[in-house]
Amino acid sequence: MNQIKTFNLKYSYDIEVDSIHIKITDDYKFHESLELEDGIILDFSDEGIPVALEILDISDLFSVKKDCFNNIEDINITIAITNSSISLNLLIEVLNDNEKINQPFSTIAKNIINVPEMEVICHC
Repeated sequence: MNQIKTFNLKYSYDIEVDSIHIKITDDYKFHESLELEDGIILDFSDEGIPVALEILDISDLFSVKKDCFNNIEDINITIAITNSSISLNLLIEVLNDNEKINQPFSTIAKNIINVPEMEVICHC
């Protein structure tokens, strides 16, 4: 993997639909989306850089109460892209009754949209 890109993140959480939208703070031009698995959608810029992540039903995915996502302490994302796969590693730290809970999640999908090889590291 030859390219490593680092970005800062911002996010919004919609408690009514229980979804989180995480995106890089840099300006970019949206090109296409890839659903890595049910309810986990990764957006790419016209340069093939992963620029946004949407997760539906996030409280179910992380087995945490919905209102915990109103108290996000930290988000770290690593995306490793090869010619054949896109690997997402996500760590979200939330507060639950003043206790910090680290919620990791990983998934891998085929690189069916021919995104160039790179590693992307993002944090909030």
